[in-house]
Amino acid sequence: MKTLLKASMVVFVSAIITVACETKPSLQKYYVDSKENNAFISIDLPANIIELKDENVSEEVKNTLKTIKKVNFLALQIDEDNKELFAAEKEKVAEILKNPDYKELMRMKTPGGNVTVTYLGDEDAIDEVIVFGFDSKRGFALVRVLGENMNPSEILSLAQEIKLDGNSEQLKQLGGLLSNIK
Repeated sequence: MKTLLKASMVVFVSAIITVACETKPSLQKYYVDSKENNAFISIDLPANIIELKDENVSEEVKNTLKTIKKVNFLALQIDEDNKELFAAEKEKVAEILKNPDYKELMRMKTPGGNVTVTYLGDEDAIDEVIVFGFDSKRGFALVRVLGENMNPSEILSLAQEIKLDGNSEQLKQLGGLLSNIK
């Protein structure tokens, strides 16, 4: 009986260790690892960088903006020296996003690439929205919008109200920062 109990305990502990050691690649780990690589452009932006076109928007839009906590931006530009790196990194991101935890919201094909929008969380309470776009001539960008209980339809409504015309002070600062990289 003791031998059976010991054998059962060994099998149980082995199963726990196997499950604990089985690590699927995560987007968070990919971001952390890529930040250390000088080939990437990586920026973490607070939610307060987002400006609305009009201050007189609905309370729903204002409340949706409050659900966004942070935006992570990661990009890899293609040049003559890093075409293999681009292909390998694009494939890594695609593999991570194949995880069934990431649910697809939208997919668009462009002449030179693709854009996919996925999310983590429940349909009515999203914790993370991921935009992954690539162009075979320019490179790829990966944007993570981190928040709490975001609603996809409300996020899309908010996206239409965001000021992206270059008159935003924060976007001008970001543009200045990006122009100095490379």
